[in-house]
Amino acid sequence: MQKIQRIKVLFHFFIKKLFSLYFLFLISCTSNFNQSEEIKPINLICGSSSKVEFFKKNGIFSESDKDFIDKINLVDKNLPKKDFNFIYISEPKNSGGYVLELIKILKKGNKHQIYFKETKPSKNSKNIAVITATYCFLKINKLDDKIVFIK
Repeated sequence: MQKIQRIKVLFHFFIKKLFSLYFLFLISCTSNFNQSEEIKPINLICGSSSKVEFFKKNGIFSESDKDFIDKINLVDKNLPKKDFNFIYISEPKNSGGYVLELIKILKKGNKHQIYFKETKPSKNSKNIAVITATYCFLKINKLDDKIVFIK
């Protein structure tokens, strides 16, 4: 009778351990699906513009937007339009000297998380007193959904 009791206790012990290992295995497998991959842009041009037509409408633009080609033309009519599929234009600033920099692009599933850093001009710097907006034109392979983050 005691031998049967011990076997039952050992059996339950092993089942619990087996279940725990199985649970850990499932958790480790699902965390691989949530991993992100860092993407490098094929093309990247960043700068600033003081043209009101350029920054009057700002934000995110993709190839399917009707203003996409106009935005590129306002910066440089000679830029090949096929070399870009994403534009980010910041809100207008009261002076020049602001710099927009691409930090990284992470791809999680079919979403691209695009991180920029906008740097203010230093306090003692002499900048033009005109309204400007910073921008970045990018070409990213297989660009589906996108989210922009500004630091």
